[in-house]
Amino acid sequence: MQSGVKLRLVNAKDPTDIDVAVAPTLHDVATRLGLAVSTVSRALSGHPAISDKTRSAVQAAAAELGYRLPTQGRGSRKSATHLVGVVVGAMHNRFMTVLLEHLHHALEGLGYQVVLLIDSMTATKDLLAFRPLIDGYLDGIIFATATIDSPLVFELQRRGIPCVLVVRSVDDANVDTVEIDNIHAGSEAVRHLFELGHRRIGLVMGPASTSTSRDRVRGAMDWLQRHGVPAADVHLVQGDYTHEAGYSAGMAMLGQAQRVTAIVGGNDTIALGVLEAARRKGIAVPSQLSVIGFDDMPLAGSPLIGLTSIRQPVEAMARTAAQRLVDRMQSHNLRPARRDILPIELIRRDTTGPAPAQV
Repeated sequence: MQSGVKLRLVNAKDPTDIDVAVAPTLHDVATRLGLAVSTVSRALSGHPAISDKTRSAVQAAAAELGYRLPTQGRGSRKSATHLVGVVVGAMHNRFMTVLLEHLHHALEGLGYQVVLLIDSMTATKDLLAFRPLIDGYLDGIIFATATIDSPLVFELQRRGIPCVLVVRSVDDANVDTVEIDNIHAGSEAVRHLFELGHRRIGLVMGPASTSTSRDRVRGAMDWLQRHGVPAADVHLVQGDYTHEAGYSAGMAMLGQAQRVTAIVGGNDTIALGVLEAARRKGIAVPSQLSVIGFDDMPLAGSPLIGLTSIRQPVEAMARTAAQRLVDRMQSHNLRPARRDILPIELIRRDTTGPAPAQV
């Protein structure tokens, strides 16, 4: 732990000096920047009299030193507020709104209320904007979105803020994680298509920087190669988890001379974009093209869509993540990290069928 102050202890029986880090104070932050303690205090509390430039400098120095802002009236260690932050990226994905609904109900049942943070939250600088809220009011944080190397998760760990990851994981992070086996899920999607006779398969996935996309691609590619389909024959496009990304990739894949006969969408939203592209191209589903998605969001099962999808147990994921965070907060962040892997299920509907004899 970094700090502007250290104590040197001497053991009476063993005179070896021991350096012990002491929690940084407002004075340490002020000394680092050459500012008055009062200025630093007002900057961290969001006082409007402090300029954005000074506030940013103070927040950056505080983060570097590991200073955590105490809440007024709570002493050196804040008492529980029973407020939990839930971090999401964008709200265009229906799966995310369903997850948030279940997280709200699960946490409410455990005696906590949710504060929603909508931000990319992929870099330490994103934390600084939320620092007064996180340090002063939130007992813990659930991440419903994170990149595989998210520095923010490591920063929160370093500063002792209880956090849990749900849906996505972060490489090498010793943090509670609740997810499905995305490698297995990717293999199940292509296994279903392969058994229907498809050999020219496209993958339209989300960002390569997310564990969900990376692992689903890995699972699909490994399974296909083990069953005689070389990687060079698999059409892979990675982009955003959006309808627009699915439509754009679908139009490109379906415009090729030797077009694919099946497409796996990285989520149901992407898959719906692929279905729109197929309709625009006049390609019948599933007689000429099979499409499968992930998540099994409510719209996927509607009679108008009938999308084959890999179902994630979203309610169970939310309940498990909520319980893990509460356990961690109540144990003062001392519990060993746990990884919960929940089961998936292939839900076959109207968008997948036997491969066409020829295209």
